[in-house]
Amino acid sequence: MNANQAPDAVPERELRLALVCYGGVSLAVYMHGVTREILKLVRASRAYHAVPEDAASDASYTDAAPHRGELDTETVYFELLQQIGGHVRLRVLVDVIAGASAGGINGIMLARALAFDLSLDAHRKLWLDLADIEALLDPAARPSRLSKLYMRPLFWFAGLLRKRRNRQAGGAGEDPEVLQNLSLFMRSRWFEPPFSGPTMSNMMLDALESLGEEQADGCQSLLPPGLPLELFVTTTDFWGAPQTIPLHDPATVREREHRHTFHFHHQFSKNCDLHPSTLGRDHLPSLAFAARATSSFPGAFPPLRLAEMDAVLEQRNTGWAGRGAFIARQLRRARRAGESADESAFIDGSVLMNKPVSVALDAVQRHPAHRETDRRLVYLEPNPEPERETAREAPGFFTTILGALSTIPRHQPIRDDLDWIAAFNNKVQLHREVADGVLSQVLVAIGSHLESTLTATPTAATIAHWGKEANMRAAADAGYAYEGYSRLKVLGLLDELAELFQRSTRGLTRTEAVARLQAWARMARIRPLGDTASSARYQEGAPWVRFLRNYDMRHRLRRVMLLIRRVNELYTDPDTLTIADYREHLDRLKLRLYARAETLREHMDWRGEHLQRPSAECLDDHLNAFLVRVRERLDLIEFDAALESDLAAWCGEVGARSMMREVLTTYLGFAHYDVLTYPMSQSREMDTLEQIKVDRIAVDDANSLRQGGAREILKGVQFGNFGAFFSRRFRENDYLWGRLTAAERLVDIVGSAAPEAVAAGLDLQDYKRRLFLAVLRAEAPHLTGISEMIADLEASAHSMESAPAASATGSVPDR
Repeated sequence: MNANQAPDAVPERELRLALVCYGGVSLAVYMHGVTREILKLVRASRAYHAVPEDAASDASYTDAAPHRGELDTETVYFELLQQIGGHVRLRVLVDVIAGASAGGINGIMLARALAFDLSLDAHRKLWLDLADIEALLDPAARPSRLSKLYMRPLFWFAGLLRKRRNRQAGGAGEDPEVLQNLSLFMRSRWFEPPFSGPTMSNMMLDALESLGEEQADGCQSLLPPGLPLELFVTTTDFWGAPQTIPLHDPATVREREHRHTFHFHHQFSKNCDLHPSTLGRDHLPSLAFAARATSSFPGAFPPLRLAEMDAVLEQRNTGWAGRGAFIARQLRRARRAGESADESAFIDGSVLMNKPVSVALDAVQRHPAHRETDRRLVYLEPNPEPERETAREAPGFFTTILGALSTIPRHQPIRDDLDWIAAFNNKVQLHREVADGVLSQVLVAIGSHLESTLTATPTAATIAHWGKEANMRAAADAGYAYEGYSRLKVLGLLDELAELFQRSTRGLTRTEAVARLQAWARMARIRPLGDTASSARYQEGAPWVRFLRNYDMRHRLRRVMLLIRRVNELYTDPDTLTIADYREHLDRLKLRLYARAETLREHMDWRGEHLQRPSAECLDDHLNAFLVRVRERLDLIEFDAALESDLAAWCGEVGARSMMREVLTTYLGFAHYDVLTYPMSQSREMDTLEQIKVDRIAVDDANSLRQGGAREILKGVQFGNFGAFFSRRFRENDYLWGRLTAAERLVDIVGSAAPEAVAAGLDLQDYKRRLFLAVLRAEAPHLTGISEMIADLEASAHSMESAPAASATGSVPDR
């Protein structure tokens, strides 16, 4: 920060993380360490922003906000954000989580902890004690002392070979527990799943219960009010759900879709009212079902059906209040096809979707930014593909079968998703450059007109009148371009309503929903549109104009976002800096605009579940009732009036004519601006989004303490990623490295989101060292099996040197 810059000019920025958690079988233990560290960073960020801005530089973490659970690295993250706060007030959030298999389990636990500010501390014991072969084996599969007696010499001989070949510390040959559990596993029953489904279901329920209780009052959450949290957990529907696909000839074909994604949602409103959340206590069995389903490794666990969870809950004497809603929402594909949800069977999510990047990207597009945002997609990869050092020989018989059925599908690269992100970022950049050029010209043209008109403080009615004039003038000035603009808006809005109508109507296909909406539009004389440039000027009550006024929520959002953007620019405008109390005036206006934006965001997150029609209701009547309810819920006419009242009230407070003119010019100039820029996007995802950067959290990217990748550092990669199930010492190793890896990578990511602070000399290496020491000291009493390694790592952390300021970029290259 410039030494002469006022401290109140520090900008705000959100670092929003969309997490993608890969599968990895026993590497779930490692991923628990990663997610636990992410939770600590987000909790420290929440505490930092709970402190008034003028006191933030002197506050401490323990004074800032109530803490839940063990306290270690939170204080270091708090101080990192505190030092960055001299340049930018950075808020770190997680609003999207997508996980498969082991990543799905950890994603579920993290999502619930974020939603209600709960602790993951109890899960250390769960993973270290219970993620063990002996605990997971089905009692009926457990071998007796005489089972497969002929195999005992083989294990004795295998132990000798491994000791000879593997002398490095932590090797399987030097851990007697590994061979003991391997013998137990191999002598268990064959040709049936050796692991117990009900045992796993009970473990998942216990894990969810151990997170703690939700607070009954207030917005007790690690997400700010208004921001949704979406959780996606992939699984594989073994029998598949029938789907009808439209073609030219034949008209339709039927296929079965085996990919299945459980979707959970959570959000507090700005008034701290909890929207219907599927992460709350009533939905713990639903979350446990998803955790059990996504991790049902083929052959190791039996496929999951509803009957298993019902039996487990009955044995625990526990109800499932959300069972009906779970079936209606999460298993609706089977119900729509007339099939029984009870017959659905689910296996591991990583079979068909081990890297659910595309699922997370879809959610990111539904979460528009309402302030300066650094959007990241962060994928947690427990076992990156190593460089091949041996020649590629012709695959053998069993290698070919195993690769085709399991290995290759689970390791499909995410290149297609990354290419999509690159293309999306290019579109955003192009859109931004063109929009900036258009906006500057629009502001000059509207500003010169307003200069002579703005002779007194305007009322809300005056602003509304000016707005109508601006709309008519934009239609006249745009000419032929307005015809394309208006058609894109009307047709796009009809398509969006058809999507919501289809979701809210059981058994209705997308094609049928579109046809119904188009037929309604013709009956309502919305289509054909005719000469829209003329009717926009002379026919205020034209059907298509009324349609947009009642339903076009995204138009309002774009307008509010443009106002927020302009207000942010005014904080550093030279003319504004001469106005007394300019910051207080702009802060008040921005708060009002944020409130309006959050209202629109809540509408955008609305999914229409409560519009389910009675089965006997006529579909046409249902459509009419649906449209009435949507119009009444949005209430956009009232929204427009409220925004105009906000602007008029602010104008009355500010007094400074030049500042009023800048804000009103933006509000009125939006009509011209939108005509020219909206057709460029031609898709909803371009309305408000920033570019998306991609980062990875993997052992291979975090070598400050020890050089090497997953195969050199993690023990769970052995035995086809089942290794950690065979040894508690292996689990301790992987859990610790999960925390250490996440700590290092999170500092990199946070540093890259605040380049101003790094350029000013922020020592990221020192924060890494402090985090390493905090983790090692906190975990040493719990990880007694690897105490020597902890001592070595602590010595390495103490010997770390700070990086020179000039090279402290705070980031690895975006992937």
